[in-house]
Amino acid sequence: MLNRIFSILGAQWLIHQDTAVSYLPALIAFVRGQELLLQPASEKKPYVVAFTDTAHQLPTVGKWELTDSTIPENSVAVIPVDGLICSWNSMDLMTMLRDAQANDSINSILLMVNSPGGMVSQIDLLAASIKNLNKPSVSVVMGMAASAAMWVISATSYRIATSPIDVIGSIGTKTSIQDYSGLLEKIGIKITDFYATKATRKDEEVRAIKETGDTKPMTAFVDFVNEVFHQAIRENLGIAANSEVFTGAAFFAAKAQELGLINEIGSMDYALTKAYQLGLRNKIINQSKSLNLYNP
Repeated sequence: MLNRIFSILGAQWLIHQDTAVSYLPALIAFVRGQELLLQPASEKKPYVVAFTDTAHQLPTVGKWELTDSTIPENSVAVIPVDGLICSWNSMDLMTMLRDAQANDSINSILLMVNSPGGMVSQIDLLAASIKNLNKPSVSVVMGMAASAAMWVISATSYRIATSPIDVIGSIGTKTSIQDYSGLLEKIGIKITDFYATKATRKDEEVRAIKETGDTKPMTAFVDFVNEVFHQAIRENLGIAANSEVFTGAAFFAAKAQELGLINEIGSMDYALTKAYQLGLRNKIINQSKSLNLYNP
């Protein structure tokens, strides 16, 4: 647990500001040495939805593992993306995606998203894993898809919000520097940093701020990450560089649709059906290609 807390404190983030601020009381309590009552998070696991050809029959939700060979043909894998996306969450999600892709009985993947964003680390790899799937992917927003989560859903084949008050966007990068020196000195701890003579650029962003108040190196760092983020959104969604989505604003669902961040507003059942239909279409196209019948 401590390793993950320290990883969080030292990470760069793509996260919606309101959510970041809401975690400050817990951070302050941790730094002060106060006891934190950490409840284990209720882990939301992936599941599978199987469709039948019987008219008006509801799809069946199964408890199959994504690697299960008994999953009915043309099923949809539902993978939750819930809460903060830390680097270890991204790696877990990439494993789930690989499992779903490798199972021939799964014809498409639905990402069920409610996230304010997360760590910079690994998020580009997660988005690339989604984009490179050989099966259609649909993201369904159930609350929020902001910042890093927006990067994730931009890589899917289709994006659906479920409520007019879903919050989508926040395409921007920020980082924060925590200076605990005053607090540590109050409890009798003084830290002095020594750098090797040739290590003139080590920690240069933080050193510049501490030594001269120069914020340019840190701004350059954030700008670089921000441009990679923006480029991914432009390539994935075809949005012009001068669009207001790149100001970092977050939008309600209808405005997000108008700006091209999502395709439409619908229900969870509609999103499942959309994923299923895209999966069938993809399967037919692949079969036609193998028979040299496909001519787009």
